[in-house]
Amino acid sequence: MGIIGETKKQILEEINKSPVHGYQIATTLGIPLSTAYEHLKDLQENNLVEYKISGRRKLYYLTDKGKSFLKLLE
Repeated sequence: MGIIGETKKQILEEINKSPVHGYQIATTLGIPLSTAYEHLKDLQENNLVEYKISGRRKLYYLTDKGKSFLKLLE
């Protein structure tokens, strides 16, 4: 996969199901929490995901660009 790595693709797929926080992503995908947040930061910098504050957590969701990008990867 040349454009995006498998882990980032899996993160986009998880977020596409419903908004999630970083801990959920790390747990679901079985990756270290630091890795999940590093990928989320990269995805946010590329305008593929955004977050909203919910209580003390950031809930990540796909932007329109992220949704379109994920469709291209399928």
